[in-house]
This record gives sequence, C-alpha cells and structure tokens, in this order.
Amino acid sequence: MFVKPRLMFLNEGFMVEDTVETKKNYHKKLEYKFDVLSLMPLDILYLYFGTDRVILRLPRLLKLQTFWEFHRAMDRILHCPYVVRVGKTLFYIFYLIHLNACAYYAISDYMGLGSDGWVYDNKGNAYIRCFYFATKTATSIGKNPKPENAVEYLFMTAAWLMGVFVFALLISQIRDIIATATKAKTEYRNSVDACTWYMRRLNLPVSLQRRIACWFNFTWNQQRCFDESKILNSLPYNMKRDVALYVHMSILSQVELFRDCSPSLLHDLVLQLRPESFLPGAAVVRRGDVGHHMYIVKSGECLVMASDEKEVLAVLRTGSVFGEISLLGLEGLRRRTATVRSRGYSTLFVLSRSDLESALEYHEEAAQILRLRADRIIRENAARQATKAYNLQSSDSLSQEEDIKKSPSGMKRRSEGDGVQELSHRLSPGDRKVQPFLGHRAAPGSPAETVGHTVLPGGMRLRDLERTSEPAHPVRRVREGKTPRLRAVSAPHTPPHLRANPPALTSPF
Repeated sequence: MFVKPRLMFLNEGFMVEDTVETKKNYHKKLEYKFDVLSLMPLDILYLYFGTDRVILRLPRLLKLQTFWEFHRAMDRILHCPYVVRVGKTLFYIFYLIHLNACAYYAISDYMGLGSDGWVYDNKGNAYIRCFYFATKTATSIGKNPKPENAVEYLFMTAAWLMGVFVFALLISQIRDIIATATKAKTEYRNSVDACTWYMRRLNLPVSLQRRIACWFNFTWNQQRCFDESKILNSLPYNMKRDVALYVHMSILSQVELFRDCSPSLLHDLVLQLRPESFLPGAAVVRRGDVGHHMYIVKSGECLVMASDEKEVLAVLRTGSVFGEISLLGLEGLRRRTATVRSRGYSTLFVLSRSDLESALEYHEEAAQILRLRADRIIRENAARQATKAYNLQSSDSLSQEEDIKKSPSGMKRRSEGDGVQELSHRLSPGDRKVQPFLGHRAAPGSPAETVGHTVLPGGMRLRDLERTSEPAHPVRRVREGKTPRLRAVSAPHTPPHLRANPPALTSPF
C-alpha cells in the first residue's frame, strides 16, 4: 500500500511519474481492492473465537498477485533470470505439498487423531509429520498407510491425481527452464560432436582435428555463440544498430580509411562487421591472394611476414587494420602484398567488400572521398617502398665498390678514373648534379670501357643524361612527395656524332 501508489505507469506512450496521477491509477485497478481485502484486521476476532478459527486468515491469499508481480520484476532486472523461474516453480511445488499436508491434518482431526491406522496419530511435530505424509503421497513414493474408509480413499485418490498431473507438469516446466538456460551450450556441443564425427569419417590427420577442436573451444569461450546475427535479428533495426555502435564504433573509427567520414556511413558499416577467431600460427591472409575483406584486430596480435615468411615485418595489435585498400576494388591492387598470421589466439572483425559497396551505394560523396584517400595511402606506401629500395641499392653499390678497391686490379681502375675526373670538370654547373653517379664502370675489355661509355646505376651511359632542374637525389624527391625518375635524352654539350637515341631507362623504384 505504500510502494504501489508510487509506481509510474504508461499512458498514451508517455511514462507518468506524478505522484497524484500514480495514486489515481492504482486506485482504479482491481489489484487495489484485493490489497484492501487482504489487509482487513480479521486477526482481532481470534480474541473471541480462539486460535482454532484459522479460516479468518483466508483473505491473506489475495496477496498472491503481489507474489507474481514480484517475480516478473525480478525476471526483468536480474542478470540470470533462470534462477528466479526455477525458484518460482519450486515454490509452487512446496505450496501444493503444504496445502495437501494441511488437508491431511484437517481430515485426521475431523475423524479423530489416532482413531485408525491412516490418520495422524498425534505424536511428534504435527506439521512435519503431515508434510512428510503429503510429500510421499504427491510424489507417489508409496509405503503410505492404507485407507480404511470412503473419506480416506477419496483423499488418497485426489492426492495421487494431483501428484501425477500437477507435479509432473511443474517438474517438466523446471526441465524446460534448465534446457532453455543451457540451449546455447547444447547447440555448441552438438556442433562439436557432428564435426568430430565428420572428421573421423574422412580420416583427417589428428593434428588438424585438434586445431579444429581448439577453434571451437576458443570461439565458444570468447563469444558464447557461433552466429551473433541470429540473436540480433530479433531486434528492431534501430536497436540492432545501437548495439553494433556500442560494440564496434570505437574500433571502426580508428581505421584511417574511414576517418572523418559521415556518421551515417559508419552507422551502416557497423552492422556489417562480424567477429572471426584465429588460432596461433593460422594465416589470416596470404601473399598473392585476391583480397575481398578488411580485418580489424579486436584482441590478440597478428604478424606481417616477409615474402619468405621467415622475417616479421610488423606486429599488429588491438585496433590495427589491414586489407582496407582491397575493399575499394582498385585495378591491380586487389592482391595481398604480404602474408599475415595470428601470433596467438586472436579475434578479428571482418568487413567484406560487398557489404562496403552496398553501404556506399547511398553515400556517393563518401565513396569519392574514400577512393581519393585510398589513392593517397597507395602513393605514400609506394614512396616508402621506393626509399627502402634505393637505400638497399645504394648500400649494395658501396659494398661492391669497396670490394673492387680491395681487388688486385684496383690500381688500374683508379688510373682509368682520372679520365672520368677530367670529364667531370668539363661538365656545366647544371650537369654536375650527376657526379654522385659517376665511377660505376663497365667490365674491362667491353665496348663501354672508355670514359664516354661509363655506365651509371640503372643501365644508363654518361652521355645519355640530360641537364634537369629537378633534384637528382631520389631520397630528396620522395620526401617531397614525388616519384623519383630519370629522363634519358642527349645533353646539350654532347657532340653531334654522339647524340644517338639513348636506351630506355628502367627506374629501380
């Protein structure tokens, strides 16, 4: 009577919290009338009739609807509602046994306590002895006293029927509650058993069977299910999107490709992310494969392997992303450039190319921005690879020159280099930019042994270089965001009889 008038209620789509309105709403309900009748002070009449008139407490049974309402509230708010449901069913069972025990004592008292071998003999605790008798009768355990008259036969028949039907119904309800609580785990075990039987029938290697069993175990421990979409599909679209935003939005916003994109595009993409588990050493992507998915590391670590898969190029941790360029379907860039393996047990979010295209269908501006951003990322990666290749080639050239200087023919090579030094003084100031490339000579005895045929890195000859205003150092040009290149034409100072069509120059970058 103190709490219920203050419970808010729903009226025309709005929750009413005003105390005056909640009281009016409570007084209109049938529940209010039951509460008033159950609280009538009939216990005062015990002073006149005595404590034998237990019928005076019968109105208390009208509070049973409060018991039901309490369990409904607990079922909504508790983390594990199955415990409340089992407890509620057990309460029904004990309450029915309690009523049966009370009826047995009432009949025994009516016929006379200890008057025959079936009725209660008035020894020991009356409630415990009657409750024990009612429990054996309801559960059909047997070994009960044999009835001796018609009333006793009728009581035993009713008690057995209640035990057969009512208790069987309640016990089966408990079984259903437990089965519902363990439904996901039962499906997991069935999947594992079916997969194990299939693998044994195919005579798969034991190592492969163990890896598959480990995958089942890890996936179950991480997700407690194998397909989250089945659970979320029962929700409305907006609620399903809210759940996906809470789970995936923080990770998706870390992807450089989707950074600063419209929130509506990200809201559509989060619904497409799905988790996937990988075992230690498992290959997530392989070098040369056509890419159709992008991966985001949720937990664990992944290793980017070199082409020989013996060297680790990078370690990808939580929040790292790879494979995003392949989603846009750029020509020539759909194949994986490296192999990525899981270092330990890891969970990754996967976004497929088809899901991205379906989302971009309604976001044309975002699609254009993503393609421009992907092109910028590709150019930055190409520049880094060019710088790395140039540094590697420079180190190889220096090591070769050191080996040549240490060789017995080094003195002869050094004397021939005087001609190169004389030619460098004859070059104009603009042409002296190529001096760092001088000195890479052809093999002795070849037609290119003369000074005019001095070979430069990349296969060019000295006479084929053209004066250019662009920086000649490839590293400096990469830092400026430009792709290093060399143009092969005749220099202005070269004599006419040497101005031939130069060979094609292939850039090492």
